[in-house]
Amino acid sequence: MDGLPIEVHVFEHEGIHFVFDVRNYAIVRLPAIAAEIISRISSSKLDDIESSLSPKYPADEIRCWYAQILSMIEDGVFSTTAIPRPKRPPFHRLVIMLAGGCNMGCTYCFERDVPVYQKPNLLTQEKADEILEWYFKSHEGNKAHVQFYGGEPLMNFPILIYVLERMEEWAAGKDIALSKYLITNGTLLNDRIISYLKEHNVSVQISIDGAPNTHDAHRVMKSGEATMKRIAPRLKKALDSNLDVNLRAVVTSNNTDVQNVTDGLKAYGAEHVSFEVVASGVKNIDLSAEQWQSFLSSYKDLLNQPFTTWSELPHDMQRTIVRICENEHMFYGCGAGVSEVTVAPDGNIFECQRLYKDPYANVASGRRPQDSEFLTMVDDREICKGCWARYLCGGGCLHQSYTEHGTLDPLPTYCEMKRNLVEASVRKIAEIRSLRAPAS
Repeated sequence: MDGLPIEVHVFEHEGIHFVFDVRNYAIVRLPAIAAEIISRISSSKLDDIESSLSPKYPADEIRCWYAQILSMIEDGVFSTTAIPRPKRPPFHRLVIMLAGGCNMGCTYCFERDVPVYQKPNLLTQEKADEILEWYFKSHEGNKAHVQFYGGEPLMNFPILIYVLERMEEWAAGKDIALSKYLITNGTLLNDRIISYLKEHNVSVQISIDGAPNTHDAHRVMKSGEATMKRIAPRLKKALDSNLDVNLRAVVTSNNTDVQNVTDGLKAYGAEHVSFEVVASGVKNIDLSAEQWQSFLSSYKDLLNQPFTTWSELPHDMQRTIVRICENEHMFYGCGAGVSEVTVAPDGNIFECQRLYKDPYANVASGRRPQDSEFLTMVDDREICKGCWARYLCGGGCLHQSYTEHGTLDPLPTYCEMKRNLVEASVRKIAEIRSLRAPAS
């Protein structure tokens, strides 16, 4: 390589040029000339940079800024060292399916054609014990996480109680920090369940697709009956109780305006709202190429709003800002098959609750999740290893990729969405830091 061993992303927004270090997450604002120099500095020598920019800038200014950038590199502002290859993350996350079946019949559900999901298929206490013993033996590290999943997990609330209290007892005895999460459609929440979940510090994700008309377009009972009228009063009770609730929507072809979706969620009174893009394999539900562009445009508009408080920021923007500020690198798009597995009511183990075609083992076999070779690190993925946003993405959702185009490589539209998110987060961090900077 003729240039210097740095890796940066340079972009401009409203006349301001930002430089983002891919490795150490440094954020620097530079004038246009310096931004153009540093964007070339990893692949070109000074003479070549001067030659390419000399029609636009005086040679002495180019050399002056080149020297200043060199000083910044020598001072460690920009990293010259590749990120060390990480160790395999410890296995500590268990997604446990309390029920294979669901009381709803959402038209986009990825579970609709899978036999294990067609009947109630409730997890028994005997099988729960077998799963937990396997998990306790396989677990690594000083943290643990359990996610209650289905189908609809609240169809089997007594076993939720049993599993949770066994895990709490085990974690307390081992001095392990245990986090707890429930994903539910909200139709079965009641005062007793809400009180129990709050008492045991369970965070709850309720699947709601926005305003009632948007939600009811796809989230229906098996009979086709709309569900928002059932969920709304139960959601109100949960929010009034100060239960830790996140409302998560699925963006579909009938509503690609992210602002409408998030506004619809916030109208219920929830502070924490998020979304994902549908991946159903159904033509009139999944986004077409044109609808993806409409979605990306609305998402970019959402990110570019002049937010004045932290709570106004979109959830995914908050998470990205925290990751940048804490220098957290994502080496995998998710923990599936690495730090996390899903176990069905029959004890079958899946790397991901959505990539469910074939289990790779059963808890009865004693095979550890650490034996799975499901994922590779982001720097090993050909399509990802040259992307400047890879350590804040990790490669994306494998289920969405596989459903959309039959491979585990991320969708180009997903990559565009993620890069827009990171650029907006970088700008917001720079804005916050400039507001906090002391007056000169």
